Amino acid sequence: MPIRLYDTRRRDKVEFSTMEPGKVSMYVCGVTVYDRCHLGHARCYLAFDLIHRWLEKSGYDVHYVQNFTDIDDKIIQRANETGGDWKVLVDQNIATYYEDMDALNILRADDYPRCTEYVEDMIRITQDLIDKGHAYQTDEGVYFHIDSAPEKYGILTGQNIEAVRSGAGGRVGATGSSKRDHKDFALWKSAKPDEPTWDSPWGPGRPGWHIECTAMSMDHFGAQFDIHGGGH
Repeated sequence: MPIRLYDTRRRDKVEFSTMEPGKVSMYVCGVTVYDRCHLGHARCYLAFDLIHRWLEKSGYDVHYVQNFTDIDDKIIQRANETGGDWKVLVDQNIATYYEDMDALNILRADDYPRCTEYVEDMIRITQDLIDKGHAYQTDEGVYFHIDSAPEKYGILTGQNIEAVRSGAGGRVGATGSSKRDHKDFALWKSAKPDEPTWDSPWGPGRPGWHIECTAMSMDHFGAQFDIHGGGH
């Protein structure tokens, strides 16, 4: 019996099919490890555990990747609040994540990449987006320019670019942001005092949240894969 999954692009449940017969590539966005897991995390990973189990039971060869976001504003903020090392905080919360998921009898993924292991890939992808005219540098870092691809924005999420624009309310000018448009999002954040940084063509800084899963999923699967999931 085939499985039907909700396709966010078509806004409907569709019969699942794979790019390669008998094989499934599945990437599920993982936790940002600034704290212990909560009920929402349990709900998300239990849902994909059911899909994972069904696919394997049905005879598919499943390659399941789930990342850890181990560098982020929330991690830095929590480490500063507690006066601890952000790397220690990350390792502690990853360890408790495994404990929590094991307690729920959730099968482990095949790979658990960490964002900090892929910074060079993120820099390369960001530079490629700049070269293609989809991103630009400011004194705050590098931003993806949504209006560079208006026909593609929101295809998977169902967001309407005009509706997003109408909700701006003048926030860009009020906040002093150097973004061209309030919708644009950070691919690279310039260094700030007391934050971890990496060298880049745009000066020291760290990757933005939006580019991280792009780099990790492309490393494991290439430009396309069968299932991309996450929390809601």
